Amino acid sequence: MADDELFQLPEHPFYSCEEDCFLVADGSQMGTAAAVLALEPLLKLMVGEGNVFERRPVKVAEKDDLHVSVECEGGEVVHIDFDALTARKTTPQGEFLYRGGLEDANEGMGYFPAR
Repeated sequence: MADDELFQLPEHPFYSCEEDCFLVADGSQMGTAAAVLALEPLLKLMVGEGNVFERRPVKVAEKDDLHVSVECEGGEVVHIDFDALTARKTTPQGEFLYRGGLEDANEGMGYFPAR
């Protein structure tokens, strides 16, 4: 995501948990199986040390109009707020806030304790 480009969640978001990333795409473009294979992600959040996703995303646990919670390996849950363009996570050790915004999600900025 470019610095001057604000991410807008599509009206019908499609979420995909991949081995190395979490994808957000426009679900309204998924008319056929061929369209699904050619679907371009609007947002690709890579798994990596210090990134929003530090562990492999496994499944979408909860979602509403502007928020999604994603269960990850190891018991972490990443909570993404598309309105504020922020992320936080809950782990067995507590709650943590990502140091940057979603535009920095793949920059390895890391988390800090919420309390």
